[in-house]
Amino acid sequence: MTKMQSEDEFPEEFNAYLSFLEEELGVPVAIVSVGPNRAQTIVR
Repeated sequence: MTKMQSEDEFPEEFNAYLSFLEEELGVPVAIVSVGPNRAQTIVR
């Protein structure tokens, strides 16, 4: 996952997990980090 650069590249299961988190927590997940570098931060 560390080489992903957009939300479109996420596996379907990961998108489902993000949707689950949003529903359970009642807040949108706006930023996803796929690694330690700044370039590995994806804004949804």
